[in-house]
Amino acid sequence: MRLFAWSDLHVDYPANLRTLEQLSCADFRDDALLIAGDVSSDANRLMRALEGLKNRFAEVAFVPGNHDLWVSPQTRESSLEKLHALRAACRVCEIKVDPFRIRLTEQTVDVVPLLSWYLKPEEGDGSLYLPKPGEDASLAMWADNRRIKWPHFEPAETPADHLLNLNHLDPYDDSECVVTFSHFLPRVELAFNDWERFIRGEYAGTKDPHPEFNFTRVAGCRQLDERARRLGSRVHVYGHQHRNRDRFIDGVRYVSHCLGYPAERTTFDSGMSSEQPIEIKLNVGLESPV
Repeated sequence: MRLFAWSDLHVDYPANLRTLEQLSCADFRDDALLIAGDVSSDANRLMRALEGLKNRFAEVAFVPGNHDLWVSPQTRESSLEKLHALRAACRVCEIKVDPFRIRLTEQTVDVVPLLSWYLKPEEGDGSLYLPKPGEDASLAMWADNRRIKWPHFEPAETPADHLLNLNHLDPYDDSECVVTFSHFLPRVELAFNDWERFIRGEYAGTKDPHPEFNFTRVAGCRQLDERARRLGSRVHVYGHQHRNRDRFIDGVRYVSHCLGYPAERTTFDSGMSSEQPIEIKLNVGLESPV
């Protein structure tokens, strides 16, 4: 068995759906695939895509992204109700949404899906927010403002708090290797292609296609990284930004490999085609970046 990862499949785009349908039915029969969210806002189309992948892989595991939890403005269903309904449907179809163990060639691996959400800067400590000159603080262009509908949570509880608290958090003390995955970013450094260049201020003056949009307002939260590390994660897979990353930070490897929107794929900063899932090789050393 090998372990693969993919995210942001967005099969609402016909070209993306064709990519999944053209994936080999023979090459991955003994392998496991982690899907780090954003498959489709349509629940039926999402499940058909996951079931199609399950026909190609021995195991498929899934955590929802923000697009997966979009609801119609006319529906009475909340995004939280949709989350629980999707997870129940996945269990019926034998799509993994709970922690599970696999045996790879080199070792036994505990795979832990982590439900998560983003913390906006006004929601408290843990946001990945960094100020951006000229940004629109109202996030008028952000579709979640219109398509995500949360119920009333406990006082002072954010959506990020609620979803993080749904996770299994017992440490895997006897595990040979722990791999975690989420849709949202666990660290702000991952939002930048070159973090060191960013903190030196060398991105100033570069072309910004959306100067009013500040992604770090909706990127993720630090509590997600804290939970992954508490579990002893060696590798954390994530998605959301439609940027491909593979790097080590403080002893943990972070991997993002997104199919993304069709028009974006020529701009992805990864040596491997996004039209195939990426294999996560766990025998890569942890001493230096990939």
